[in-house]
Amino acid sequence: MRAAAILLVSLTAASCQVKPYAPPPRLAEVESVEVVVGDFSGRPEVTAIIKGRLSTSAAQLVDPRQSRVERSLVLEVLEQTPRGATLLPDLALSPEFETRIPVEILGLEPGPCLLFVNGIATSFEIPTIRAEQVGVVTHSRSAVTLVDEFIPIEDTIPLGTEVRVDSPSGGGGGN
Repeated sequence: MRAAAILLVSLTAASCQVKPYAPPPRLAEVESVEVVVGDFSGRPEVTAIIKGRLSTSAAQLVDPRQSRVERSLVLEVLEQTPRGATLLPDLALSPEFETRIPVEILGLEPGPCLLFVNGIATSFEIPTIRAEQVGVVTHSRSAVTLVDEFIPIEDTIPLGTEVRVDSPSGGGGGN
């Protein structure tokens, strides 16, 4: 009985231990931000090129968070150390990183904007869509041709031609 009690106490103590979970993501150390404004099919496209350092040799970048208040855009570059990662002694500087993150500008009118990335502010301008980039469709016919792939292709018989159907039983049609 005493052995069972000791076993029960040790099992209870082992199950109550804190499990090693990965720490929550935290802001990465950002050193510089460059905003590149491009054009994709006549629409403006904005990308942030971000350079910085990770906090440890085992830290990894995770999905960034984006938010917006009017024309101020906030981009949080996050890092996380995986659960159970072995940290190497940081004898030198922590590892550098460079990442390109598309900035969501859908719904913003052309004009100046401000991008905040982990405390660093960078201004950029959303250009207007130029009229020569937008093609005006002047076709009188539809540019779409419908093709039904599910209609079986059969030999066609010209109109006015007699059609004779042989019955599968070979009985001549039952007249």
